[in-house]
Amino acid sequence: MLELILDDAKQLQEQIVAWRRDIHQHPELGFEEHRTAALAADEMQRLGISVRRNVGRTGVVGDIDLPGSTHRILLRADMDALPVQEASGEPFASVVDGKSHLCGHDAHVAMLMGAARLLAKHRDKLKSSVRLMFQPSEEAGPGGALAMIDDGVLDGVDAAFAIHVFTACQAGKWGLRAGPVMAAVDSLKIQIVGRGGHAATPEVCIDPIVAAAQAITSLQTIMSRRIRPLDAGVLSLCTIHGGDAFNVIPEAVTILGTLRSHSEAMRNQAKKLMREILQGVETSTGTRIDLTINDSYPVLVNDAATIERTRQLVGRLFGAEQAIDVDKKFGGEDFSYIAQQVPAAMAYLGVGNAQAGITAAHHNPGFRIDESVLWQGTALAAQMALEHGQ
Repeated sequence: MLELILDDAKQLQEQIVAWRRDIHQHPELGFEEHRTAALAADEMQRLGISVRRNVGRTGVVGDIDLPGSTHRILLRADMDALPVQEASGEPFASVVDGKSHLCGHDAHVAMLMGAARLLAKHRDKLKSSVRLMFQPSEEAGPGGALAMIDDGVLDGVDAAFAIHVFTACQAGKWGLRAGPVMAAVDSLKIQIVGRGGHAATPEVCIDPIVAAAQAITSLQTIMSRRIRPLDAGVLSLCTIHGGDAFNVIPEAVTILGTLRSHSEAMRNQAKKLMREILQGVETSTGTRIDLTINDSYPVLVNDAATIERTRQLVGRLFGAEQAIDVDKKFGGEDFSYIAQQVPAAMAYLGVGNAQAGITAAHHNPGFRIDESVLWQGTALAAQMALEHGQ
């Protein structure tokens, strides 16, 4: 059966690339993926797969039901693009100004559409039911995964699997990691309010600029001096705005940033320390400081047994040397909501190729992928489903 799936997936390679390029040229942002969703839904309907449209607003669900089965595996692909102007130079680059697929979601959809074809062809070999999840709005919290969960996408599901392309790995390598693999993401807003006035008379003002400098320096000690090195996280303060003139002390300063963490305990500890530090700065400078923390995606935790199963299957399909260990990543991923409810795993398909100049990181305007290995994603997803429930 493995040889048959490999041969069928290889024969689909040209079609997978064509789908990917079509989606790439017509990017759609979160909850706007009408064209992409219709492409996936129409293909599944043509294959005789039961389709539900408009799940979680613009999501699509395809079900291949095995009568009498008590198992159902979910295969997930995200569909949305980014609000960034593409500069890849590809002949099939985005034709929509200010929108582009710079994270590989176009490839995810195309690979899952390929898996749908394989599973429809070999549905007599299934040992459990299968659900195909084409998800909107992964890039922007609260994200499409929650919306689809609210609409019942996990009903009856007992396992989930997703693939993410990854340019930091050589094309054809499969990056795997059990346990925490993607970070919890929180956005931060720090509003520091003082009393503005003339720069020549600071004694009658309360300077929020000085307070901001003190706050930034002190907050950066959280990760370097207050958190265990083994519990490493990221606290980045990325924008600071205050004042309009060289000789006027402003009334207020606003700082925006993000906190990334791989455990709920460390996440909560860092938030507590932030509040304590800012309270101290507030007291020492006479300013008023308001901290707003907007929680986004939780930690993505890969189920150990599912990752081991993936590792074994990669070895059987492509060779044991193609499965490699990857480090934790500090990007966020709303597949984490699914992994909170059922045993789940996300595997990373290497699509980098230094010799071909394909090295740009995700979300970079010059992001490109080595398309030659996309058939592997289709083969692995299909085989994961074919062996589920045995």
